[in-house]
Amino acid sequence: MNDKLKCLLCGKLYDHLGSHIWHGHHITAREYKEEFELPYNMSLISHSVYLKKSEAFEKHREKYVKNLLKNGKKYQFKKGCSGVRRISQHERNTILERIEKVNKSKRKLILCPVCRMKFYHLESHLFNKHKMLSVKNYKL
Repeated sequence: MNDKLKCLLCGKLYDHLGSHIWHGHHITAREYKEEFELPYNMSLISHSVYLKKSEAFEKHREKYVKNLLKNGKKYQFKKGCSGVRRISQHERNTILERIEKVNKSKRKLILCPVCRMKFYHLESHLFNKHKMLSVKNYKL
């Protein structure tokens, strides 16, 4: 089974595509993914390499866990960025298309009784902004 990844720039197959695009084409993985509209969370190593790395980690797990301890305190790692999610150009285009569809629809703006701003989805606004579950039969 050939699980190598194909480089979209030169067409060759690689186990470590990320290393190839940096050393072979002098671009970063992020630039590569943006150029070809690939998702940012896409892996640039083959499945067989991933399995080898997982096995190596499991084999030395205790050593790695010990390295996380410092002065008796365990480090806390948070997955991902600090509240910011990066999206690919393809995903951005899809989102913009959805926004355009919503903007073209003939929905009615509703005035928020709390902050006096108009919203298409008043219930969502009330919950997210004012922590209110629902408002029924209100009059202004």
